[in-house]
Amino acid sequence: MKIKGTRLQTVVWLLAVVLLTGCHRQGDLEGVDLRLRGQVDSHNKSSFVLRYQDPYRAIAEARTALALTYDSLPSYQDGQLRAYNNLAFGYYMLAQHDTAEAYIDSVLSITRPASHHLVKQSPNVEVEQLIAQLMEIRLLQRSCKIAESYQLLYDIDRSALLRRKQSNYLYAYAQMEYYITSLTLNYHYRNSAIASSSGTRLTPSTQRAMADLLQEVEDERPKLKCDYAEDMSLNYALAHSYYRLASATGSNAQLLAKAYQYLAENLKILARPNQYSIYHLANVFQLQAFIVADTNIRPVTYQRHCAARIDQLMQLSEPLYPHDSLVALGDYGLDMFKVSTDLFFQTSDPYQHLGAVVAAAEYCIRIGQYEQAYQYYARALADSSWHDGMAPKFESMLYDGLIRMGYPSPPEVTRQWYEREIELLTFIRQNESADAMLQDRLLQSENRNQYYLLAIVVGSVFLLLLGTMVVLLHRRSKVLRAEKAALQKARQQSIERIANVETCLSVLRHDINPFLTYLTNKKMSDEMRQEVLDQLLRTFANIKSWTNLSIPSGLQFQPSIFALDEVFESVSASCVRLDHDVDLIFYPTTLKINGDRQLTEIMLRNLVNNALQHTHEGKVTIYSEVYTDDPRFVHIEIDDTGTGMDDETLENLFRADKKVQPLNDPTADHGTGFGLILCKYIIKRHDDNTLRGCRIWAESEVGHGSTFHCLLAGEGNEDWKPEPWRHKN
Repeated sequence: MKIKGTRLQTVVWLLAVVLLTGCHRQGDLEGVDLRLRGQVDSHNKSSFVLRYQDPYRAIAEARTALALTYDSLPSYQDGQLRAYNNLAFGYYMLAQHDTAEAYIDSVLSITRPASHHLVKQSPNVEVEQLIAQLMEIRLLQRSCKIAESYQLLYDIDRSALLRRKQSNYLYAYAQMEYYITSLTLNYHYRNSAIASSSGTRLTPSTQRAMADLLQEVEDERPKLKCDYAEDMSLNYALAHSYYRLASATGSNAQLLAKAYQYLAENLKILARPNQYSIYHLANVFQLQAFIVADTNIRPVTYQRHCAARIDQLMQLSEPLYPHDSLVALGDYGLDMFKVSTDLFFQTSDPYQHLGAVVAAAEYCIRIGQYEQAYQYYARALADSSWHDGMAPKFESMLYDGLIRMGYPSPPEVTRQWYEREIELLTFIRQNESADAMLQDRLLQSENRNQYYLLAIVVGSVFLLLLGTMVVLLHRRSKVLRAEKAALQKARQQSIERIANVETCLSVLRHDINPFLTYLTNKKMSDEMRQEVLDQLLRTFANIKSWTNLSIPSGLQFQPSIFALDEVFESVSASCVRLDHDVDLIFYPTTLKINGDRQLTEIMLRNLVNNALQHTHEGKVTIYSEVYTDDPRFVHIEIDDTGTGMDDETLENLFRADKKVQPLNDPTADHGTGFGLILCKYIIKRHDDNTLRGCRIWAESEVGHGSTFHCLLAGEGNEDWKPEPWRHKN
């Protein structure tokens, strides 16, 4: 369909308005979104509350919630999941199992990331999926697929989801559904001794397993709170389980007392305003009928322990089901079966219709009330709400009763009953065999797991002992390494102290000899003598500083930012120049150093004096620049035109473990310089306390002089510009 002129203009105008007012509309859209979410949640809540009372209305509410999410909130995954699960439960209550299964599949499929990669994962996805799986177990139980049901429940039990401590109603609902499903499966469907009144007694191991399950539910029961309907469902599951265990074990009194206790709890809940439920009331009456009808409960036990409790239940049920409306049939069991059957037929669940009828008819046959049994069977045959395959167990009981009773029917109909009964019994036996095989397989797996666990425990103990030994050996090795390192450090410090002392003595001998020679010259003028004495005193002061600072522990670092030019001036004034043919040139500088000024001055004085002592002609030049490879550093060079050094001397220049030759040794062509070990430590102190990267090194060639390089941390030298005289000629 084409959009004509005016309509096209209107659409363009509206789009422009939306774009221009997007920020203002965002808040409105968020408000609409919240309101719609509230509506979805409200419909879902109504559906949940009505799930037992009125499944049709529950389905309608869930459909409304789902329609809202489809139309207006496609990204509201929580609302969709809750609606799907509500629909599944609603159709389960109507025994429309195929439809319920379809909605269960919807819950499971919506949680797969591959199909919803554009939708943000809901935090409730795992819980909703768990609820859907539990509903699937209910469907499998009704279909007598016990092995599949137990396998799925077994997988859920082994997952960690139910052990999480979450505090929302969905998680509480999932926990309660899990326990209801576990009790129903174990006490009604799985174990033949539990599921029938055959008089079979449980083995001790099975009895312990059943008792352990009940004890676990009892321990968790006070913590499980969802809503009153779920409370009644769990109460009934507990009551039914205690009755079945009492019937199968022969230990009746205490177990039956627990069953009546939970039935009374349900009647108390049903008496509260707005909490009446025909479904749960029918369960109370039917369980009383089961207890009366059970041949494993001895009459003496029934009279002693059940009669008083029945009176209590009847008093509690009077406001809910007036006694004057109960047509007494002369037998309490018959009365209870009649009431429960009538109540179940007021519900919408055909599964319960069929189950109530066959249970009541079976009891009538046992006590010889054949006419009543005929009436119940006729009611089942006339009920069009149930269908083949809906409840294989109840359907089998129906045909079995019809055949045993000789219910009047055409021969072809009776033949169909026979054929259907054989088909159903075959199906049930196959599923029972599958369940027995599954239990054997799981038992073998548990036995293997026990062996594996034992092997793991033994292996863990061995590994623990081995690990302990390794840790002890590692600690001992660490102590030995530390002791060895301490010894090596002490030895190294001793060597360095000795080397530094030798250096200081060499300095002293080397520096004072020329002054002593001058002072012994009688022809020297008084002024010259005084100048020599002053120079000698300054030399002694310098040597004293070198001696104190040459021991590593004495190098106390006192950081500051200082002008390098001031250090150059101080060093130039204090250098010992005995050879007047050598020029000493300090190039001016504007650079600043981040370090210890005194240590820097001592280091440069040592390096300059070392250069002067090994230079007999030419010059010693000192200049600085910003280091080209890393502008954070200042590069200082002390260059001389002295004798130079060979490679071996250059390699051992800063090593304290090499013997320092006296600088005035006439047998040596050149010495190692004095105080170089001290210079090395001064650089190390700067490196430890400022930027990582301060260092000292030397370049030299025999006969062509030497160059010493120092890298110190700079500070505030961003505006420095290279001076023209920094290049060597």
